[in-house]
Amino acid sequence: MNITGNSQKYFSEVKDISKRKEILQLFEEWSKVISGCEDILFKDDGKYYPATDYFVKDGFYPGYFSGKYPRVLFIGRENRYISSYSKDNDRILHDLEYSFENNPDKDIFWRRVFYMFYAIITGGKIPYSKVPYPSEMIADKLYGFALMNISKYSNDCDDGANADYSLINRFLDDTNLSKRNFIREELRILDPDIIITANLWESKIKKEYLELVFPDKDFKFVKSYKNVANLYDFKFENKKIKLIDTYHFSAIGSDASLFYDPVSNLIV
Repeated sequence: MNITGNSQKYFSEVKDISKRKEILQLFEEWSKVISGCEDILFKDDGKYYPATDYFVKDGFYPGYFSGKYPRVLFIGRENRYISSYSKDNDRILHDLEYSFENNPDKDIFWRRVFYMFYAIITGGKIPYSKVPYPSEMIADKLYGFALMNISKYSNDCDDGANADYSLINRFLDDTNLSKRNFIREELRILDPDIIITANLWESKIKKEYLELVFPDKDFKFVKSYKNVANLYDFKFENKKIKLIDTYHFSAIGSDASLFYDPVSNLIV
């Protein structure tokens, strides 16, 4: 399988290229499953569209496998406004070509992601006041993390600022995780050292789906930070991964007190 489009522009290291091919192959097989699902009603125009139109690929950014830092994976709930703007429904290329260039310093989601990543790669030793802006980190290509959503369907509705749990749960039902657990397979490819989740368990995602991806028996509570974020040891196959569950990355509140400080303190 060849890496097509602008992937070659961004992915130049051998390990990144190899893993990029592997994850795109997974999404190709995943898409075939989604192609057999019923059309989905788009609420904004009242029309039905093929489920594959909503299906978005995610994964990792350049440097994740080839860089010198721990492999950090951020896991959110759903994609927003991706299928409307991305040529190949590829979240990673969309971000590299658009989101990272479109004033990320003012984007609440990206600020939190970059700040938490910075906290990890600096060992939580840098005070929040000294943290560079996302645009500075992007200029230095300091974005070697991974990003995936539990739902690969893009919520492109005008009210997409609110999570569409019916669409999220529809995706998890369409994927049929009990038959083939694609999400676990994606985790296996990404092989993270640290996972940061966006308050998945307090959402309206059906618990039976979360249990298929993150079985309760594989978690061991380690500690909490001011009741804002929790650190767990998560056993994934034969590996112990640090998992920090925070507020949703777009939650109202302080970047420092809800995200940067908790991760800085829990990661050491």
